[in-house]
Amino acid sequence: MTRLVYAVAAHLHMTAGEVETRMDSHELFTWASLLFGFGSDPVSENVVTLSVEDEIAAWGK
Repeated sequence: MTRLVYAVAAHLHMTAGEVETRMDSHELFTWASLLFGFGSDPVSENVVTLSVEDEIAAWGK
């Protein structure tokens, strides 16, 4: 968490204390995802790719 606070502070030209007092956890989590890629959408990582034959077989059931 400290690394995140300092990264956001440096990016916004604020002190770490200002970041901690002004931002709630949701805003910090948003910054974490932007700066470090935390909290990426798990659905996009588990994409299922079907061939045409697989899709036809699935509709046939």
